[in-house]
Amino acid sequence: MTSPITTTTNATKPMSALIGHRGLPSQAPENTAASLKAAFEQGIDWIEVDVTMAGDGSLVILHDADLRRFGQPDRTLASLDRAALLQVDAGGWFHAEFAGEPILFMTQLLTLVRRYRLGLNLELKINPDLAMPEQVDAVIEALRPAALDPSKLVVSSFDHRALTRLRQRWPEVAIGILFGALPVDLPAVLIALKPVSIHCDQALLTAPLAAKIVPLYPLYCYTVNDSVTLATLLSWGVSGVFSDRAGAEELRQVVLDRTLTR
Repeated sequence: MTSPITTTTNATKPMSALIGHRGLPSQAPENTAASLKAAFEQGIDWIEVDVTMAGDGSLVILHDADLRRFGQPDRTLASLDRAALLQVDAGGWFHAEFAGEPILFMTQLLTLVRRYRLGLNLELKINPDLAMPEQVDAVIEALRPAALDPSKLVVSSFDHRALTRLRQRWPEVAIGILFGALPVDLPAVLIALKPVSIHCDQALLTAPLAAKIVPLYPLYCYTVNDSVTLATLLSWGVSGVFSDRAGAEELRQVVLDRTLTR
């Protein structure tokens, strides 16, 4: 196993500078147990994964509200239950080596996070075919009893209504607000959520926008897989990035170089 990536340079930053995007999808199928294991073996200490809901209320670690990733776009999660999802091959599309890899469920995710001692950025992917409040409440009901280290848990979403409900129901949880393009000014309703971090698309970020956010909140960008982009973002004050290659040596070196020159 590779040594853990020590990339957090400021105690006020909630996550590391290199975060495994859906585990380590350059090495294993995204959002699966195999992907989390690969991240752990590469020494990655924080991961980001997606959680959504199936038709029977099961919390599923998937990015989409259907099975398009597995070549079945006409099968929606809302029409499926846990038993049906357990029959899905979540790895064969990636490589024959992973054929038969099962879909990951929330309870299994939490077990693996504890086993590998990972920091977890859990992104709420609200299933548009199901009611939002029930999905948020189910995630809270799964996370609270798990008693993860609160310093190693951030819950984020593009659905700001869902984050508002999350904050109302769970005042202590660390929230990250997701955007595509950052707004010039954060709306008051989002400031009221007291986020620990702001997350945005690196392709839509500019240095002037970063300069407005960075003094107020730690800023994280997705999805960054090359050293040049990473170095640029860090020079703008970005705290970290979500990467499909979070264990890559050239990315680790950029972070190390930046740490040594500060």
